[in-house]
Amino acid sequence: MELWQILLICLLMLPAFFLANYLVVTRMARNRRERDERIDRAAAESVARSYRDRRLKYESWPKYRHPRKKQ
Repeated sequence: MELWQILLICLLMLPAFFLANYLVVTRMARNRRERDERIDRAAAESVARSYRDRRLKYESWPKYRHPRKKQ
């Protein structure tokens, strides 16, 4: 194979690499956003539960309770 053929193959593969990179990055960003929102919702739910319960009203800090995994 000559050098120009190798360069041509590399140039033709470049858009495929950019497309694959874009897909991977967008999927990772979406997964991270979903995970952050799940954590925020769980923490907010735990804080709301602490404030809703009268005997925990004077607690120094609302305790975060990690939700159990559903199987």
